[in-house]
Amino acid sequence: MDGKVLTEGEEPSPGEVLSALEALVASGSFRISERNRRFLSFVVNQTIGGRSDRIKAYSIGVDVFGRDDSFDPTVDPIVRIEATRLRSALNAYYDGAGSGDRIRITIPRGSYVPTFGWAAGLAGREGRDCLLEGMVAEIADGSLAAVVIHDHSDQADPEVALRGELFTDALLPLLRKARFKTLVVPSVERSAATGSINALFAHPGETYSLDIAVRPLAERRRYSWRFSDLRNGEVLASDFRDFVAKATPCFELIDDLAETAAQSISAVIASH
Repeated sequence: MDGKVLTEGEEPSPGEVLSALEALVASGSFRISERNRRFLSFVVNQTIGGRSDRIKAYSIGVDVFGRDDSFDPTVDPIVRIEATRLRSALNAYYDGAGSGDRIRITIPRGSYVPTFGWAAGLAGREGRDCLLEGMVAEIADGSLAAVVIHDHSDQADPEVALRGELFTDALLPLLRKARFKTLVVPSVERSAATGSINALFAHPGETYSLDIAVRPLAERRRYSWRFSDLRNGEVLASDFRDFVAKATPCFELIDDLAETAAQSISAVIASH
């Protein structure tokens, strides 16, 4: 691949994607469980085989995680939980040991269908950061209204960090449906993206900050959110819920809290 000449919009070929997948799952720096390696291999092979329509929570649960035909993704959240872990592992790998990989495999939030792109192109980290910088510029000059989500959950605690990611994932589609541009404060390794968002904080247009956190409280977990206007620091709305900690997060409660937060935010903006 070293001598490959790229044209605008060109994507890696199926063979190149499979080679990248093989190297990725074999890498000791890609820190995921064996079943999530199978998860990634399954969705990649289904996609390049033209069967992305088969990539559903049910088929992943049955074909990858060995659930029987009675598997109900709304009752058993294993696919949603493991997809969140897989996305985090991919981000950590490409921000670290895999930063030199030419092909990037990503699983966008809200979907289980992977996307493939060249690291040097718009699908790579530098390209994504350039697109982010452009969107930040539009927001700062008032062309767009945006919500920047910042998860303050303790990333050193895997269980709490997972719950924070699940809360973020539940909020994103609801905020987009409410016609906000949404950004998520990235990991510190994404220096260009972090720098762009910091610049937005310094010179905001119509931009709002949604600070969320999941914190342990003995046998409970406190999910909190605070919505602020970045132009003047005014806190416009906030709330929290305490949930009994279980081995598996309760998606119904998380989704309900996200729905309540999104409705409150929309109401505040409509009257502000």
